[in-house]
Order: sequence, then structure tokens, then C-alpha cells
Amino acid sequence: MSNFMQYAIQLAQMVDGQTGVNPPVGSVVVNDGRIVGIGAHLKQGDKHAEVQALDMAQEKAKGGTIYISLEPCTHYGSTPPCVNKIIEFGLSKVIYAVKDTTLPSEGDKILQDAGIEVEYQPSDEAAMLYKDFFKAKESKIPEITLKVSTSLDGKQATDNGQSQWITNKYVKQDVYQLRHSHDAVLTGNGTVDADNPQYTTRIQDGKHPIRIVLSKSGDIDFSKQMFQDNFSDIWIYTENQSLSSPSEHIKIINLTECKLANILADIYDRGVGKLLVEAGPRVTSEFLQTNYVNQLIIYYAPIIIGGSGQYQFYQTDEVIDLNEATQFEIISTELIHQNIKMTLRKK
Repeated sequence: MSNFMQYAIQLAQMVDGQTGVNPPVGSVVVNDGRIVGIGAHLKQGDKHAEVQALDMAQEKAKGGTIYISLEPCTHYGSTPPCVNKIIEFGLSKVIYAVKDTTLPSEGDKILQDAGIEVEYQPSDEAAMLYKDFFKAKESKIPEITLKVSTSLDGKQATDNGQSQWITNKYVKQDVYQLRHSHDAVLTGNGTVDADNPQYTTRIQDGKHPIRIVLSKSGDIDFSKQMFQDNFSDIWIYTENQSLSSPSEHIKIINLTECKLANILADIYDRGVGKLLVEAGPRVTSEFLQTNYVNQLIIYYAPIIIGGSGQYQFYQTDEVIDLNEATQFEIISTELIHQNIKMTLRKK
């Protein structure tokens, strides 16, 4: 892979989590071996990466090559097709790393008919970036990362409810980065009551995610600190028709049935493309029993808590045979100051 394509992919990775239901894309324009323009799709509804890069390059783009992490679009959406802009600027070659399987595959022909050479240069790194995006676009459900902080014996809290803090401060910093890379963070009202969390990033220039609370009953304690700040909007999903919002940044979303399928479809419709779930055992278990979770991240602290199974992070009503147990593939492990971060995906 060329350094220019690697740079385009890195640009896409840098904006991952801030483009809503649109894909994160990076682009680099090169002429005579020199970079003359760079761009990234910064947010949903904004200019696409190719347009950003070409606007920077201007007349220096003519006769040059554009490297793009994802196949350029051919359709009219919030912005015009990127292939039109590429043709307009007189580029001689287009190189992209991933084919967009969610759109009609006619971009190559349009560009070639305009006399532009097209090269598909596959990249496993870029493919991983878009794998869950393609799945989300097809299902109309956000890309979901489920995060759990736990003891070695799988407890999120002691039997008396003490949970702060099982993992160390360095794990907290890693979680702040996780939140920064997602559009929204989702939890249950029980966790809000028990832990009084804020679900912000606490990093310089960090992007605070939308905060989503599930409460079928609508029994919300609005004195909790999360509801007192204005860092980001809060969405409360409830079946309680009489629940009202005490503040402009708190939105009450009433559903006839607060089932995960209904909630997740509504979240996606509202522009959330990447969702982080940080919740207690009930909500965590509910998600793990579905096929919605793309990625599971578990932070293990080197402690054993013991007690009953009350705060075990995964709980089911029935006993499951070993041959029916959910299988995961370990993608990566990382030692974070004596805590272990394990990233997994369902097999």
C-alpha cells in the first residue's frame, strides 16, 4: 500500500465516530509526487472527503491522482456526487481502498467514461473500518460497541452495590477515548441511580456523546449530575406518556413498546451511527442475548469479588448447555497498568 493511501485511511480513522450514519472517509490529492490537498468527511451533511481535498488543491489537482479510503459516491444526498467533482477538477487517476457495497456500483464506469483511470487497491485495515458501517446501513441499526468493566470473576459490583472503582484510572482514560469515538452512549436508569455517572469524555477538545437513558417506567431522578450539565443532549426512552423534560437539552422519547429493536431503529433514524453501551447487568445481558452487538470490550481488574451472582455482568434466566454458549473471537488484548483490555467479536 502506498503512503498516500495509508494517509487517506488514517484521515478516515481520525473522524470515525463523528460522521453519524455516514461513513468516515479520508482523501489525499497528489500531483508530481507531492500532496496538494487533503480532506476528511467531518460530519453528516458536510462536504465529503474528496470535495474537501479538491477544494484545497484547486488547480493543482488537474492531472493528479486522488487516493480515497472508500469508493467515491455517485448519488445525490445531502451533497452532490463526488464523481462529478473529480471529473470537474480534471484528475487523471482515482485510487480507492474499499468498494461501497451499499450503493450502486457504477462509479468506476462513470469515471472511466470521462477518461479517468480507476484503480481498486484493497486494504484490510480500511475494510475493518467499514465492515460494521455496511452492516448498520443495511439493518438501519447503529454500529454497537458494548463495554464492560469487571472483576476477574465477572462482577460489575459487590453484593452491596459498590462499583466505583473496580478498574483503575488508566482504564477510565481509555473509556473516555471510546466515548469520544462514538456518537452516543446508552445506559439504563438503574445505572444512573446507582452510579450517578456523567458519560462525558473529560479530554481536551473531546467530543461528548449524546447520552441515552432507557427507563420504561419513566421514574427518573432529574437531580442526578448527568441531568444538571449541558455537555451534550440527553435522550430518555420511556413508555411513560406523562414524563416531561425539565430542560431543553433533555428530550423525552415516548415509544409504545420500549423494546431494543424499536429503540435502536429510532436511534439510527435520529442520526446515530456508532453507539457505545455502558450499562449494568440487566441492560448488558439484554444486548448480549441479541445479534446487535458488533464489538465487545471487557476491562478486567486483577481482583476477585465473590458473593452471589447479583452483579454478574452476564445473566440469563435459563441454564445454557456449553454447546449452545455464545462464542467470541478475541481480536486484541492490551495491558493497561495491571488491568486487561480485551476486544472481542461474535464468531
